Amino acid sequence: MSSTRPPIEDLKLRMPDDMDVRHCYRHPDRETGVSCSNCGRPICHECMIPAAVGFRCPDCVAQQRRRGNRARVVTRSDMRRRWQGGVLMGAGATVTRTLIALNFFMFVVEVLLSHGQISAISTKAALDLGGLFTPDIAIKHEYWRLLAAMFLHQGLFHVGINMLSLYFIGSVFEEVAGRGKFLALYLVSGLAGNVLVFAVAPVYSVTVGASTAIFGIFGALFVYVFRNRSAYPNQVLGQLAFWMTLNLVITFTNASISWQGHIGGLIGGVATVELLTRFGRRPLRTPFVRNDVLAVLAVLAVLVVIVVWRTHSFVA
Repeated sequence: MSSTRPPIEDLKLRMPDDMDVRHCYRHPDRETGVSCSNCGRPICHECMIPAAVGFRCPDCVAQQRRRGNRARVVTRSDMRRRWQGGVLMGAGATVTRTLIALNFFMFVVEVLLSHGQISAISTKAALDLGGLFTPDIAIKHEYWRLLAAMFLHQGLFHVGINMLSLYFIGSVFEEVAGRGKFLALYLVSGLAGNVLVFAVAPVYSVTVGASTAIFGIFGALFVYVFRNRSAYPNQVLGQLAFWMTLNLVITFTNASISWQGHIGGLIGGVATVELLTRFGRRPLRTPFVRNDVLAVLAVLAVLVVIVVWRTHSFVA
């Protein structure tokens, strides 16, 4: 008994008739349904450059860069190279390198005032140069210490590990935020960390270190990447979450670390980047405009209120 089966035919696939499928203008062999939001030309996945609205083609982005009337767009490949590029990441980070140089310069001054001690800076040298000491701020009104303390360190290991962290995280975030906003975020974060130390830390401790500002940059970058995670490689957010968690664990398990400075810096950085981006509704790397200045001043106003409250309560 024999049975007959229908012949096997090749499976043929065809796109729906109503789908607008065209070919990338730079890669004619690739079909795509995405167009440049500026010129309308079809672009494939390799040519898509994230913009504030939709995607742009490489030619439109190049024209914008030449005109200089819009901020430079950071692509996925740019971010991947900066995140994984090792020593090359700091090539264009002018503000980051300047901050590192300033911190090392101040450390040399500390060493000279400590009679050559490198591993442990003397308390007197730290105080003379601006170490955060609550009575000097509350009674003598030496508020400049709240800013100066972020450029001082306790020893070679302290400054070394902080500057290494600043090099890697600062090089990435400066490219994302631009020089002006990166510097503003750094200073506000460092100030916020020191204000929280002034407000709640033990009264007679001397606090120094750039980690207040570095934690703020860490937090700002994490929040910004989280809100724009579709424009970044998936592993970036995971790496940031891992290192932030690790640093927080170290912060709360090491008695010699000022958790107040780290948490204050973290809060200051997150609050500032959220206000600068209007809670994710506006790109970060844009010119510093009036509303951006007001955003920074709003954070500073809160810090001033805390300082006034702490000074009044200390004297009383």
